[in-house]
Amino acid sequence: MPYCVICGVELQAGAKECPLCRTEVVLPPGFDPQVADPGPQRWDVVESAFDKRIWIQVVSVLMALPALISVVFNVVFGEGLTWSPYVVASLATVWVWCVSPFLYRRNIVPLWIATDALALLGLLYVVSVLPPASDWFVPLAVPITLCLTALVLVIVMLARGRVLRKLQLMAAALIAVSVLCIVIEASVDRYLMGSVRLQWSLLVAVTCAPLAVVAALLQRHRAVVEGMKFWLRM
Repeated sequence: MPYCVICGVELQAGAKECPLCRTEVVLPPGFDPQVADPGPQRWDVVESAFDKRIWIQVVSVLMALPALISVVFNVVFGEGLTWSPYVVASLATVWVWCVSPFLYRRNIVPLWIATDALALLGLLYVVSVLPPASDWFVPLAVPITLCLTALVLVIVMLARGRVLRKLQLMAAALIAVSVLCIVIEASVDRYLMGSVRLQWSLLVAVTCAPLAVVAALLQRHRAVVEGMKFWLRM
């Protein structure tokens, strides 16, 4: 079936114009939409030269060496393990982020995003319990990290499923920034004052919301975007 060159809508056989953006349909000579696509009947699978095991081994060595050196220096030239646990925890988190997409047989996006989030929470927990210990992990780190993870997961899954197009993804990112800012300010207010008084995050939301609406509308009406590009090129 043919598709509109402007908005990508699938066209019916014999359509003279796009039902969405009203763009005239021009088919190449001899094109018959009733004829099946004579595509290749056999696909040659080319194995990737990327070796996951070598990548994991290289990253492990790159993370383990500075971690070990920091521990040795901290013990020899310091008074026990004072600052080296921060370095070790940070390098362990980076290791998880680098290898998590390759730890599983299938690249399951929600699984490795959740793994990265758990690694980040582990790092924040270590930071919170090391001297001087504090109680900010549960009221601050947990809700903010979970909110960020959920927003990233939603946007990535929508992008992979091609539910949203380019400008719509921009609109979703603006909305995600607004939600994240609101969660951050609400968590900080509750932790410091015991109550929520939203101020600066609402300014961010008020600024991002119109931009998100405009981006979504422009994506819906691709003819307007193409016209803007034409005038910008002149």
